[in-house]
Amino acid sequence: MADTRKLDEALNLFDAALRQFEAAVARQNERKSHEESLEAAAEALRLDRSRLAQELDGVRAKANDLVSTNQKAVGKIDAAMSRIRAVLHSNSGG
Repeated sequence: MADTRKLDEALNLFDAALRQFEAAVARQNERKSHEESLEAAAEALRLDRSRLAQELDGVRAKANDLVSTNQKAVGKIDAAMSRIRAVLHSNSGG
């Protein structure tokens, strides 16, 4: 009977150790899954950052084009205004 009790105790200890091992493996798998999710999210953020940087470069280029176009337009308007002033001045003096 003492041997049966010792065997039951040993089996109980083994069962408890097995449950702890299974729990540890489950936690490790959860951590690994979480790490993989974080890595995927980080990669998605890197791709988004890269795409946004490219879009920002495009916006900067368009902004520079607009500034250049506006400067040309201002130059043409100034030239036209000078010509108008010259015509008005020559007509008022005559």
